Amino acid sequence: MDPIQLIQKDHREVETLFKAFERAARDGRRREQARIVRDLVRELSVHAAVEEELVYPALRAAGVEDDVLGALEEHHAAKLTLSELEALGPGAERFEAKVRVLATEVRHHVAEEERELLPRLRRAIDAAKLRELGDALVEAKRAAPTRPHPAAPDTPPANVVANALAALLDRARDTLRDALGTLRLLVERAGRQGMDVARFAIGRAERRGREVVGEAAQRGREAVERGRARSTQALAEGRRRGAEALTDAGRRGEQASRKVQKAGRQVARGGGRGESRPTVH
Repeated sequence: MDPIQLIQKDHREVETLFKAFERAARDGRRREQARIVRDLVRELSVHAAVEEELVYPALRAAGVEDDVLGALEEHHAAKLTLSELEALGPGAERFEAKVRVLATEVRHHVAEEERELLPRLRRAIDAAKLRELGDALVEAKRAAPTRPHPAAPDTPPANVVANALAALLDRARDTLRDALGTLRLLVERAGRQGMDVARFAIGRAERRGREVVGEAAQRGREAVERGRARSTQALAEGRRRGAEALTDAGRRGEQASRKVQKAGRQVARGGGRGESRPTVH
């Protein structure tokens, strides 16, 4: 592995995080800001630790002294700011201001390192040793502290021991934080799912309520229509039966009238036959 490319890759990743934080700050996304700062703390802490263990000693061995001492002081200032950010929440008054100051300092440090220190490192060390340094950097990053420790030693051999102990503590805290973070996400997700289920149930109940009301209204209209049809049918039937009754009554009245007339004629004829005539002497 090329150690210079590894260091430059770290620089690009940190710059990406600073830009993401600036976007989140403009949008007022505080939770996103807090997450980005946690990533910044981790990336910068690991990067500073491996540079102090391996890169800066190699540069000093090659005769680069003053610039390395200046870089170590810049690391120390960055660690102090990172420690303060760890203690602040995204709602703190000076949270964003500290991140902006940190970004300015780190960008200045990166520019100097890539312009001055890294080219001198490539010139001072042969290709084989560069590859060895690159491999050592990869291994060191896997076991480096993930939090800033500004009071700890930053030069060998003391920093190697201090970093090992700090890494044990940091990674244990990371595991606990990740576990708690995962639990919190699961709880939030369950809460969101519960709300989704509730909204779904409410929506379904509302839709079913509207369907029931619609069905009832439709059945009511159908009942009214059936009632109207039956009423019309009953009225027509009543009229028909009334007409038949009137017709039958008229027919029976005519029959009765004819019977009376016939009886009257019969009586009239019978009375004529029974009348006594006067006797003539």
